[in-house]
Amino acid sequence: MITTLILFASFALFLTGMQLSAFFSGSETGFYRVSRLQLTLLQQQGDDAARQLVDFVRHPERFVGTTMVGNNVANYLTTVAIGLFVAEASGHLGPAGGTEITTTLILAPIVFVFGELIPKSLYYRSPLSLLRHRSSTFRFFYYLFLPLSFPLTLIARVISRFAGQERPSVDTMFGRTRMFGLIASGERDGILTQVQRRMADNLMHSGSQTLAGLMEPPDRIPRVKHSAGLKTVLAVAAATGSAWVFVQREGQEVTGAVRVSTLMLSQLSSAAILEPLPQFSKETHPLVALSELFRQHAQFGIVRNDGIIVGVIRRNVLSNQLLMARKAPATPKTEWEL
Repeated sequence: MITTLILFASFALFLTGMQLSAFFSGSETGFYRVSRLQLTLLQQQGDDAARQLVDFVRHPERFVGTTMVGNNVANYLTTVAIGLFVAEASGHLGPAGGTEITTTLILAPIVFVFGELIPKSLYYRSPLSLLRHRSSTFRFFYYLFLPLSFPLTLIARVISRFAGQERPSVDTMFGRTRMFGLIASGERDGILTQVQRRMADNLMHSGSQTLAGLMEPPDRIPRVKHSAGLKTVLAVAAATGSAWVFVQREGQEVTGAVRVSTLMLSQLSSAAILEPLPQFSKETHPLVALSELFRQHAQFGIVRNDGIIVGVIRRNVLSNQLLMARKAPATPKTEWEL
């Protein structure tokens, strides 16, 4: 009876060790595989499991310490289970050396396949769902192993400090290289569409770009005087092949833009349907200018340098900078059709 109980207990202990080995081995793979971007989005939606995982992402030494202790505990349990089983099955009070070694070698492939290979493969393929499903279990073992893992965490911090490897700042973590990684991760995980990925990528590449390289020379802009009538506007538009005409006061001061088709349909004066022209400097970032153009519902903007008009920008040109594929540097067109 006692022998049967011991054999049953050793078998249960072996299964427990296998389950723990599979859990911690898989969790370790899933932790390094999971998308940080997806976790952050789920956390913002109120997902409690994602919140727990994000906490480990912010303090990875806690996760690593828990998995290290957990794997060692799992290996110890399987070893003890094998020793008890062999000792009892052999009829000895202590471990039967040769038989125990043979049994261990026979069971090693089983432990490797079911305790390491398969769990790692599963977590590699579905890291987010498996980590979220077992986040509470991992949190339980984190607190259970805390007396053992906490000293390991302190030692790791001390070694990093003496080695000059302090934790990077927030600015460093979310620098350009980090952002490129997040963008690629977002596209891979289906969070960003191809157009959104292209937009984010173009935003990153246009960090130092200004309006100076995107503006149209002012001498190519079709203009009419503020007092010009419909016939004059149509004549200028026909001569230049433009869908828009700029209106200027006396002294060459441009005051707004008129869409020729709107002018023809409304039968109003050009001054009555004048659209605004926001003012920018050459050093303005294209994204800032684009935002202001949308805010004022303007198709064009004026670029000034020391109070003098040096160019004009178009809203659709700035939009193309965010949406077009980066095959070649974008240059503004000289024609003014939209």
